[in-house]
Amino acid sequence: MSENTSGADNQQERFLVHPFTSEYVVGLVDGEGYFSVTAKIRERKNYRAHEVSLVFGMKLSEKDGKVLEFLRDYFGCGNLHYCRDLRENFCNCIEYQVRSQKDVLGIIIPFFRKYPLKFPSKQKAFKYFCEIADIVIKRKHLDEKGIKKIQHLSKLMH
Repeated sequence: MSENTSGADNQQERFLVHPFTSEYVVGLVDGEGYFSVTAKIRERKNYRAHEVSLVFGMKLSEKDGKVLEFLRDYFGCGNLHYCRDLRENFCNCIEYQVRSQKDVLGIIIPFFRKYPLKFPSKQKAFKYFCEIADIVIKRKHLDEKGIKKIQHLSKLMH
């Protein structure tokens, strides 16, 4: 028997060479993914700017980071960031994020509408994430009432 055919690390590597399925992506995001929204009103000299940021992401330990490379390739968008952690008993991480509004609205949201999340907590977060995205699409975030609604909905996500 070959030494290379046994061991959990080798099994994981063999699995990762195959393309992800939609079911695998849903399970991975159910367990480790997040949907995040920030809504701010910035005061400028002559006007107030209403800023809304929609983010889809996942953060894993550095040793599991290869999974995030495959996830990025699966969606065809987003970026990977290395997160160094100097605290004792903590590990360095890799974070995958999709921050582009175009990619969130055109790739991420349609994917999870077609392939729904299974965990109730993730379903809830995604539902509010989509409601906020709809407000942004309709440009209702550009007034005080819209920003306040987004801020309220973002608190309900978690």
